[in-house]
Amino acid sequence: MKGTQQILNSRDIKSIHSVGARSIPKIQRSSYLELYMLKREKDRLKKEIFALDKRRITAQRQLDSLDRRIEGLQEETQKEQNIRTYRDVPTKPLKKMAVNY
Repeated sequence: MKGTQQILNSRDIKSIHSVGARSIPKIQRSSYLELYMLKREKDRLKKEIFALDKRRITAQRQLDSLDRRIEGLQEETQKEQNIRTYRDVPTKPLKKMAVNY
C-alpha cells in the first residue's frame, strides 16, 4: 500500500514554467517580460519554501513535545511497576490531602 507521501497529487504535474512552453512565440515576446515572469515565479517559490520550513519547524516542535510526554509517561509506568503490595499486585501510591477543620 502506498503512503501519503508516495501518492501523486496536483503539485507533481509539470507546469508551463517547468516545461518551458510559452503562448507567445520567442520572436514576438520581450526579454523584459520573460525576466519579469521568471522573477515572479522565483519569488513565489521562495515564499513557498519559507512556508514549508515554517511548517517543518512547527511539526518538529510538536514531535519533540510528544517525545517528552512519552518519556514522562514511560518513567511513570516504570515507577508504578516497581511499587508492589500483597501478592505482587501493582498499585498506585496513595494521594495525600490536607484536611482543615
